[in-house]
Amino acid sequence: MVNKTTVAWRITVLLSLVAAIPAVLYWQDSRRQVDTEAMLNVSVSVKTLSHVRVDAVGDSVWSPSAGSGFLISSRDCEVLTNHHVIANAAHIEIYPRQWAENKGIPATLVNSNPRSDIAVLRMSECSGIPEARMGNSERLRPGDEVFAVGNPLGTNPDSISQGIVSHTERLTSGLIPYLQTDASISHGSSGGALFNRQGEVIGINTAIASTRNGSIAGIGYALPINQVKHETSKLHDGPPTWGDAGIEDLLTGLTEREAAFFGVPEGRAAIIVTDSPEQGPSKGKLFAKDVVYEIDDVSITSVNQAQRLISGQDPGHEAKFRVIRSGQHIDVDVTLVEGCQTQASPEADYYAGHLGMTAEMWSDMEEWKNTFDSPVITKIHSLGPAHLAFVTSSQKTLVRNGPLVVPIQLTVNTVTGIAYDGDYYTIKSIDALEQLAAEAFAANFPILLEIEFWGRDNPLNIDEPIRRLRTSFHTVMPALTSAEAPTAEDTDIELDDPESVIGDVAYFHGDRGR
Repeated sequence: MVNKTTVAWRITVLLSLVAAIPAVLYWQDSRRQVDTEAMLNVSVSVKTLSHVRVDAVGDSVWSPSAGSGFLISSRDCEVLTNHHVIANAAHIEIYPRQWAENKGIPATLVNSNPRSDIAVLRMSECSGIPEARMGNSERLRPGDEVFAVGNPLGTNPDSISQGIVSHTERLTSGLIPYLQTDASISHGSSGGALFNRQGEVIGINTAIASTRNGSIAGIGYALPINQVKHETSKLHDGPPTWGDAGIEDLLTGLTEREAAFFGVPEGRAAIIVTDSPEQGPSKGKLFAKDVVYEIDDVSITSVNQAQRLISGQDPGHEAKFRVIRSGQHIDVDVTLVEGCQTQASPEADYYAGHLGMTAEMWSDMEEWKNTFDSPVITKIHSLGPAHLAFVTSSQKTLVRNGPLVVPIQLTVNTVTGIAYDGDYYTIKSIDALEQLAAEAFAANFPILLEIEFWGRDNPLNIDEPIRRLRTSFHTVMPALTSAEAPTAEDTDIELDDPESVIGDVAYFHGDRGR
């Protein structure tokens, strides 16, 4: 018969072993090699060209940008990233890890939500790219180890950094509580994945904190993946939608102490309407100095919280604002409208001919201009064939010299040749350039423009002669304009307009031939 002392000893040993199991498992997990290769393999770089902007003299300019993302569906070739990475993008390319090609894989936008800052892209193909494994962000605790993958500064793809989660519900300027981490996140890393030790995505790197002087504070923010998954499922159903009261830019927060001065019940914060809405659903219902301390029976703590409450409702919802106005407590009902406003696509310029650019012959001009016996590009038209092929025009600047504004030619871009249908043609006139473009258009063939780039080593030294710096080639698909012809009301910007000169030097693209 086993005595009581032996039984007690055995029970003690057994309990000790059971208690040691979690510690052993934790030790084993901490010793396990983290598979950073898998994290890098599912991650991609996202490069975009934003919709055209037009500069001071009407020349068309692309704005390139870069971000990050990761593959969420190998079947549909879908990539998840931030909305702000692809906002206004006219062209999107995806670069998988260790991509060796000059051009990336084309991608299109499935849908995006600027409110939650989430976007879903679809690649034209994604063979060889593994699909990311999704984790559970609700299991995260402060101190958990995480790994951030991205494309810092847009020039360092396939980069990974290590850190911990320092907060799991950090409310900043966004409408979704962020994961806060000290894993290094830089400009260009937006849209990249935040992984746990198991290689599961638990967030999307979205923002960084900075000091008042603009220095990076070493704190990064990521959208929690559980919220992202919820938002992504809605994006597959159609365009995003949310309620809007039309007062987002007219609100300021009040602390509990500040709110008490307006008669808000003790212990409650509030928000105050700074100006009366002049349009939208709140016009004539909310007014300047209205103090709002409840929305739909929920106490208000900040402007961000109020915006979350409003945008969390569908358009058509009748939101009840509890307001103090001139010392009186009143209820104001505001019917919310659709908050998602799509931006119009940029319109193409009108242009004559088939190339979407204006050229001039300078061979008969005086001084240094007679150096050029090929057509000089003086203007690129928005969304025309030359613009889509990244052709740029000649550039000049204006320098203030005492009371005078002196123009200086910075660069000269000339079309010196065309390769078309297997033949090369030297271009010596605008008529020859247009004739070949017209022939290519009729045959539905592209042409290859040979463009010489001329300039000075010191662009502002007018005593230094302009010399040929390089030659580049651009594939152009000739096309006729679909825009309307300019009207008589259209006017050019005069280059001697003193208001167009900023400081001592103002840089412009294009040369109007004045």
